[in-house]
Amino acid sequence: MIRRHIEGIVALTQTRQTNGFLEAINGLFQAAKRKARGYGNFSTIRTVVFLLAGKLDFSKINPHAA
Repeated sequence: MIRRHIEGIVALTQTRQTNGFLEAINGLFQAAKRKARGYGNFSTIRTVVFLLAGKLDFSKINPHAA
């Protein structure tokens, strides 16, 4: 089993990078797909992803924003 994954093991020891960052982006995209349900346009889903990832504070412009 180690022989089959030796390239990945060597890459991990050299860079110390994991796929955690990609998993986080995937989680954001999945949440955006759930929130943008009903919209068929990819640009709408992309906008929702940016709004979720940006963690913007809308309370300054809208006091009713949660």
